Amino acid sequence: MDSAENYHNGNSLKSIIGRNILAIIISVAAAMAAYYSTVSSLEVSIASKTDLVQTTNIEKRLNIVENALEKNLISRDDFFRFREEVNYRLLKIELKLEDISKGETDVGKK
Repeated sequence: MDSAENYHNGNSLKSIIGRNILAIIISVAAAMAAYYSTVSSLEVSIASKTDLVQTTNIEKRLNIVENALEKNLISRDDFFRFREEVNYRLLKIELKLEDISKGETDVGKK
């Protein structure tokens, strides 16, 4: 009986050690998962704050440029009027050149 009792105690010792090792492995895995989860959430948080800061900086710069354009140059309405006037003049020049080229071809036919 003594050897059977030792065999039984050895098995229970192995199962206790096995359970403890399994518990330690699971605990380490859980700690690693929590660590990586925390790190990734911090990275996402930092990235979103960085995007917000960059967007705010770009908006500030655009506002500065808009104010400088309004103060130092022409307004948007003036620019569009100028553009339409230039397009109108270019169209007149184009029509005149077409008339001139038609006149030259008519002279060449006679």
